[in-house]
Order: sequence, then C-alpha cells, then structure tokens
Amino acid sequence: MIDAKTSVNTKEEFRFKMAASRRFVFGAAFAMCLLVATLTGIVSYTYVKKNVEMKTSYSQPVRHLLQKQPIQQLNDQVADSRCNCSKRALVFANAISKGEKEEMLQRKKQELRKYRLRTESAADMLLFANGSVPLSYPTQGVTVVPEGVIEIPGLKLVDNVENKEYQVQLNTSQYGVLDVTLTLPDVQVDGRRTTSLSMRSSSLDLLNRQLQTVVYVNTVYDIDATDLVHFSYLDYQATFPIHIRVRKSPRLYDPGKDNDINNKVTIITKTFLRYPSVRALINSTRMFYPNIRVIIADDSRPVEDLQAENTDHYVMPFGAGWFGGRNLALSQVTTPYFLWVDDDYVFTKETKLENFVEVLDNTNLDLVSGSVGNRKLMYSKLSILPGDEHGDCLVQGRGHYGRVPGYPHCYLTPKVTNFYLGRTDAVRAVGFDPTYSRYGHTEFFVDAMGRLRMAACEGVRIDHRQTRNKEFNKFRRGGGVSGSYRNIIMRRQYFKDNLKCWIKS
Repeated sequence: MIDAKTSVNTKEEFRFKMAASRRFVFGAAFAMCLLVATLTGIVSYTYVKKNVEMKTSYSQPVRHLLQKQPIQQLNDQVADSRCNCSKRALVFANAISKGEKEEMLQRKKQELRKYRLRTESAADMLLFANGSVPLSYPTQGVTVVPEGVIEIPGLKLVDNVENKEYQVQLNTSQYGVLDVTLTLPDVQVDGRRTTSLSMRSSSLDLLNRQLQTVVYVNTVYDIDATDLVHFSYLDYQATFPIHIRVRKSPRLYDPGKDNDINNKVTIITKTFLRYPSVRALINSTRMFYPNIRVIIADDSRPVEDLQAENTDHYVMPFGAGWFGGRNLALSQVTTPYFLWVDDDYVFTKETKLENFVEVLDNTNLDLVSGSVGNRKLMYSKLSILPGDEHGDCLVQGRGHYGRVPGYPHCYLTPKVTNFYLGRTDAVRAVGFDPTYSRYGHTEFFVDAMGRLRMAACEGVRIDHRQTRNKEFNKFRRGGGVSGSYRNIIMRRQYFKDNLKCWIKS
C-alpha cells in the first residue's frame, strides 16, 4: 500500500510536472507567435520597401543624391540658401563711410533696376500648364528673325464634347502680331495682323485646319528677345514663348591641315618688375613648345626688351595694373585657345598643353586648369545667394560639382588657380576688370559665374618658382594707388556686383 505521505508527494510531483508542461507549451506558443510576427514584419517590410521602390519615379542619379542627403541635411541646405552675413564674412559695405552709405545704396538700387530692365526676358517668366487643357501648342523651339514671319506649329483644339460653335483666341504680348496664310470657308477669322487673333467655326475639324495656317510676324526689332503668345478656349488658357533671334555667324579658327598646337594655343602672361622670372618662363616654354606664340604685357620701369621670334612684348604705362595687363594680352590672341600663366611659372615635362586642348576640343567647357607647383589640384564651389536691398552674399566653399563626362580626371568648378587654358572668345567676352590693378583672383570668377563653364583637371602641372623683390612687394600690397586699395576693391564689389559680403566656409 502507498502511505499518505507518499501519496501527497506523488500528487505534488504530478502538479509540478503539469505546471512545467504548461509553461513549456506556453513558452513554445509564445516563441512561435514571436517568430511568425517577426517573419510577417520582415515580409511586410520587404514588400513595402519593394513596392515603394517600384513606384518611385526618381532616376538612379536622383535616388543616389537623396540617399546621400537625409532630410535633416536637406533642411540645412535650405537654411544655408539664405543670404546671411552674420557668419565669418568680409562685409564690403564696411569700406564705405557712414555718411555716404545711404546715398550709394540708392544709386546702386537705381542702377540695378536699369540692369534688370535691360537683361530680364519674358523667357524667365514662370509659366504653368493647367491640368486637362484641351489645347495643343508648341512649348519651345519656335524662333523668328527680326521682322521675320514664322508658322506656329502644333496649334490644335481637342474637345470631345460636341458644341454648336468652337472659338479660340490668340494674343501676343510685346514684339509681334498674328495672321493666317489663308482663310477657310465656314471659319470666321478676326484680328488679322493685330496682337489679338480670334477664330470661330461650327466645325472642329475646319477650325483645327485653320489653326495650322497661323503665323507670327515680328514687328519690334530686337537681337535677342522673347515674346509670349496666349492661347485660349472657353475658360482654358495656355501660354508659350516665341524667340526673336538674329542669326549669328559662327566664330571658327582654322587649326591647319596638321592640327598643329601652335595654331591652336597662345601663351599669355603679365609681368611687373620680375624680368629674371619672365625670362625663365620664356626659356622653359621654348624647351617644350619652341614655335608657340607668347604674349607678354609689361608695366615695369625701366623696361627691358623681351621682343623675339614668336614672342610679342607689349609695354604699358608704369604700374598700369594686373587685370588691365591681362586684357591687353588677351586682346592680341588670334588662336582659339590661350594659356594663362603667371610670370614666375616654369614649364616642365608635365606641362602638357595637348591634354588641355583635348578636353576643350571635345566638351562644352570654356576653361580648364591644372596644378601649380607641389600643390594639389585646386577647385572650390562658388555661388551667390539672393539677399536684400543691400546686396547678395558671395559664398565660397570646398569641393566640386562632379566629374566631366568622358574625363573623370576633370572636376566641374566655377573657380580655379592661375594656370588655365581658355576659349579666347568666351573669356574675352567676360574680360578682366581693370579696377583690380594690384591683386585680384576671385573677382574674375565672380564675373564669369553663369557665363563660363570650367573644370580643374589632373595630369597637367606647371612649376612655380616664386620670386619677389622689395619694389614688387610694395606694389603687390596695393602701393602706387591713390587711397586704400583694399577699400577700393571692396567698394567695387559692393556696387558693381551688388554683393553685401563674401562668406568662406
């Protein structure tokens, strides 16, 4: 027989085993639920992620950009896009005395208004295409010469609702009138040779055929302007541009049957009180390019004669200036490209101008630079942020804007070092402001912003044997100029470039 104590122990052991069994079953069930939930979440996340990727319309480069720029960074970029001179900045207005600040500000505002009237175009106007507009029309590419006539292609009315009558109207805004080459029966055309042309007909097909005969006639002469044509039907409206352009002759340079680099590149420099340096530069070019033309602008005193075969020496008034000398030298270039070098540079085996020429020959770039001395390739970002009535902010930062397609060793940038090959006509159109007579660098690139495409390229290097003397140093620091040279150039940038400050990051 089983005694009472044994029976109690047996019951306790049975209850313990049952509890353990229940805990095991519950734990297993919980683990299974957790596993299922996890797998479901993974599947759901994968499906949602895949679904989002399938629906995203971004191209691969844009998606890559967004991955590199999280929301917070984008918000910071928006904040950084505001002109703010409270950071470490060179404030140009500080060069102006308090008594004349307001008067100069008012003069600047008046000149800025005149500039915008001369340069702003209807092509810069923000236009919208309303949804479901039943009008077909050209969005771009319609160009007419001054006093010329051109058919307006693509005009059409699309209306699936049958009406008793259809009527459309076209209006020009400033530079011309509208007409038709012929009138069709059962189509009423009013306003021929005026700025407002209307058509109506009971036949949609006939109306559309009449629209195919519409022409634009330029009546206001301009060499480069944009007129806007407004096209309307019922409550629907559309606007499209017509460009008035003078046909331009191309500017071509003959490289010769051998495509000789001497017919494509001219070397230019400006020298001042450093004849040993400029002679070393000339000698070094003759070692590698014995027949290439070299142009030297010189404002030294006393003058030493540098004229020689393939070397042209232009003498300027004493201390005439840094950028003025650049203008003089560039004005005498007759080749498609010019190479700018400082007068204390020296050519080496790595100064391969053919590499520069290849890039300019095969891209839309206007200027390419290389490396100077032992320095790394120099490039930086440069932009102008819109400001207030006192001016905008010039912002300079590190980095570049990507690589040149087909030339991965070249980096897009709006500012390079003083060793570059440029398209003669393009750079000549920008020019060098002679106000910067003693020192200046960034100022040229500010003038070139939005006008010249530039890149800094690895693989081309020139040596820099820096030489200075006491007389040179005196002028280098702004000597020989009436008044403070620093204040002169700061006032110049404040007024001419409408810049409030220069921020370097």
